[in-house]
Formats: sequence, C-alpha cells, structure tokens
Amino acid sequence: MDALSVTLISAVTSGAISLTLAWVSGRQQRRDSERVQRETRTMAYLNPLRWHTAEVHHRLSLYATSVDRDGCYPPAQVLTDPREMEGKGADWFAGKGVVLASSVWMTACLFAQMTRTRHDLPFLRLAGNDDTRLPGLLQKVHAAFAACEIYYATQSSIGTDALLEPEGRLRSYREFCDLLAEPDRRVWADPVTWFLIAVAHGERRPALQRVLDALSELSAFLDDSLAGGASLRARHGAEIHRPRGRSPVTGTGTGTGTGTGTGTGPGRGADTDTGASEDSDARAGAGSGPDAGVGRGRVPSLPPHPIPAPGPDPSRDPVPRPTPDPGSRPGYGPEPGAGPGQGPDPGP
Repeated sequence: MDALSVTLISAVTSGAISLTLAWVSGRQQRRDSERVQRETRTMAYLNPLRWHTAEVHHRLSLYATSVDRDGCYPPAQVLTDPREMEGKGADWFAGKGVVLASSVWMTACLFAQMTRTRHDLPFLRLAGNDDTRLPGLLQKVHAAFAACEIYYATQSSIGTDALLEPEGRLRSYREFCDLLAEPDRRVWADPVTWFLIAVAHGERRPALQRVLDALSELSAFLDDSLAGGASLRARHGAEIHRPRGRSPVTGTGTGTGTGTGTGTGPGRGADTDTGASEDSDARAGAGSGPDAGVGRGRVPSLPPHPIPAPGPDPSRDPVPRPTPDPGSRPGYGPEPGAGPGQGPDPGP
C-alpha cells in the first residue's frame, strides 16, 4: 500500500471518529439539558407544595392539640360568622383576627399549590411509581377537606384566588386579607372559615384528624421524593427548640432556681444562670421547683399534632396571640359525647 492510500485511509478514519464523537457529545448534552430542565420544573412544583403542606399541618395541629387539651382553641374564637369580617380594618387582621385569618390564608395557599401541581403533573418527571402515587395522595387531601364541607371545586377556586395574576405568585397575607374584606370575594373562602371556627369551638375533631393524617402522608411522600429531611418535624422543631436557659424575648437565661413567697408579697430566689433575681410572680403563693429553662416573656406554645414535642416545655403555643375572649360563644361547643382528650391520641 502506497503512502497516498495510507494517508487517505487515515484521514477518512479520523473524520469518522470526529463526527461520531461530536454526535455522541451533542446527544449527551441534550439529554443533560433536558434532565436539568425536568428536575428544575419538578423542584419548582414539589418544593413549594412540600413547604405549604408542612405549614398547614403545623397550624392545624395547634388547633387539634388545644382542642384535645382544653376543648377549644381560644385564639381563633374571634368570629361566629365569616360575614363578620366585612368592614374589619387592617388592625383587626394584624391583631385580634390574625390567627383565624392567617389560617384561612395558609389553607388557600396550599390549595393553590395543589391545583398547580395537578394541572401540570403530566410535565413533571418523577421517579418510579411516584407519578401515580402523587395524584393519589393529592386526591386524598382533597377528599379530607371535602369531608369538612370544603368541596373539591371550591378548593380549586380558593386556590385560584390565592394566586396573583399575571405574575402567577401567591398573594401575601396582607393582599389576601384585602380579599377577605370584600364580600363578593370573601364568600368563596367562607367554607374554610366556617370549618376553622367550628374546630376552634371544639367541633369537627374527627374531620380535622382526617385532614392531618392526609397531610402527614403527603408530606412524607414529598420528603422521600425530594430526598429531603422530615419537613413536619423540622417545622415543629423550628419553634420549640430554644437554647436552654435563654429567653426568646429578652435573651436572658434563667436556668434553674427556686423562689419562695408568703402569698402576700414578692419573694426572692437564687438563679444559677444570671445571679440573684426577684420573682414577682411569687405573690401567687409559696413554692419552689425547677425553672423550665426559659426567660420571662416566653411566648406560649402548643406542640403540633401528632408530632411529639421534644422541647423544654411543649405545653405552650408559639403563635403570638391576641387576648382570648373569656366568654363562650353562643351556638358553639363540643359535640355530644366529645370533650377534651377524646378522639384520636394526639401523640405524646
């Protein structure tokens, strides 16, 4: 074989190899680009859905824990009828009515995320049989709320109202409160408000438990699909885990100490963290015992349901709340045979 033939064969072989490598490389780049786009699209839907699922579960668990313990949830006992929201000013939504109104807003945001996910589910790339499990779990949550007389078609409408067009973002709490103050817009969210009012007065506990169970199952699925941690436990721990001996309000530790009093005047006690301190609360009567490790001004907190409360004092509520009305509301009360502590075990 002469030199010309060898050169020609080498050139053809080199060109073929270069073309093959270019084709393989381009195909791999296209596949990588499509995979990144699918993952980005999936995260854009599932992460917000996961976050709002944890938020609503946490808020509703506060209702459940308080009802199981006290038979009612006083912070949300601010209305007897959703129509009473008409004419309420910003000071009411930011003050006395914040617990009830923000609960409605959180639920509406969850409906919005569920509706978006269901509509665009065909375009989401999920692993294994997740593409069939996710619609089933979403339907389970829809059915649980429908059992609370918040019907499926209404849920979708409430979720749509929570979206701000054309931006496509969720309304802020303030923007949503503007809708609640308008009778023609508020009426669509009335089923959620009615349900929360009833639960706050000790009613509809089994229906509430069904919602909590469905949300918990959906949250566990999303945690697994996104390879994330336990979002419900993380949401719970975000509000109850405090550094021991430090106050969330003043930052001043109180540690352990004892206080004494005669029941008629202030007492004094030794404080191992900050030194001697005067305990004005000792006027209530004589006594001594360990300090729970929190400072004055502790925000009351309740443990979410059914996640156990690992914090120093799980019997208090982390949501800043208006002063509850001590009087009972006419027309509300525990259902016959129901009372504090009855129903499904709220957890340790």
